[in-house]
Amino acid sequence: MREQRIEIAVIGGGLIGASIAYHLTKQGVRPWLFEAETLSSQASHAGAGMLGAQVEMHEPGPLFELGVASRKEFAALCESLKEETGIDPEYAAEGMVRVASTPEEAEELRARGEWQRRAGQRAEWWSPEDVRNALGYPLPPCEGALYLPDDHRVESPRLAKALARGAVQAGATIREGEPILQLEETNGGVQLTTALDTYTAGTVVVAAGAWSALLLQRPEWRGRIFPVKGEAVFLDAGLVPLRHTIFTKDIYLVPKQDGRIYLGATEERETWSREPSAAGIAQLTARAGSRVTDLQGLAVSEVRVGLRPWSDDNLPYLGPIPDTEHLWIAAGHGRNGILLTPITGRLMAKWLVSGERDPLLEAFDPLRITRR
Repeated sequence: MREQRIEIAVIGGGLIGASIAYHLTKQGVRPWLFEAETLSSQASHAGAGMLGAQVEMHEPGPLFELGVASRKEFAALCESLKEETGIDPEYAAEGMVRVASTPEEAEELRARGEWQRRAGQRAEWWSPEDVRNALGYPLPPCEGALYLPDDHRVESPRLAKALARGAVQAGATIREGEPILQLEETNGGVQLTTALDTYTAGTVVVAAGAWSALLLQRPEWRGRIFPVKGEAVFLDAGLVPLRHTIFTKDIYLVPKQDGRIYLGATEERETWSREPSAAGIAQLTARAGSRVTDLQGLAVSEVRVGLRPWSDDNLPYLGPIPDTEHLWIAAGHGRNGILLTPITGRLMAKWLVSGERDPLLEAFDPLRITRR
């Protein structure tokens, strides 16, 4: 083995890691990115691509503010990536429809729309008749819906590929199929040991999704990140029109530009299994068919499985690991990894280079765990 020196190393080749590497190149850094398998092969590959800054949020707070700020960056980022790399992330601005199945759910969604409007966001209440007229078909049972015109979508594997290619074109180095075996702090940096080589980096950012905490097992930091398995099904849409993303309490249906419909997603906590299950597929297709009867006869064209990285307080860890000088983390995004991709990459890169943390990141400090 031979030792190589790196200014900043990023561990994890999903959306978050690729975004940090890409944005570091915009700050004049030539980072190295290490991926244990292939780029965007885990949660980033399985995600629906929903930019649900409003549809996923149940209350105001730092996560809502970060999500809204990140959502604003997508249109410009996707256009820049398309021009720089030739890869289209397939940004689509149709909006989302959050359907209420019961009177109680309708009341909760109306209240959600009210506080989101007070926060300066657009949220429209649709009656059942409005829903049918807008979508072209009923969604039984339906007590109305919250229409969120600014919650858009992308194709997450294409976004990850574009970010990685953009980073490489600007001077980043990507090492696929090279898992990190050990991280050890040294004088002035971190030694990274892989199966192929040994490297020394001035700073290491761990953005390895559900595997991040396994690389950062240190007595001075008790942060926990655990996997939540999610299964998703693609249907060949045929002639079924689906213009908006439809989000209900138990399933979401996302139209894709290739003509398919994404059905998501199951949730199974604290399992490392990445194999699809017959029960999961049956559950998703049954729920979708009960909502839109025309979907019942459509063929399943693909099944994807990913492990979402979850934290105990449902907030990501963004920043330096306490009591270390050279180890950082950007992980634990849960269901919001795709939504938070632009702002995580941009603000983490800025912080790493300038030493100044943006106020938006304060609530996500890894140090919050040691304060409890």
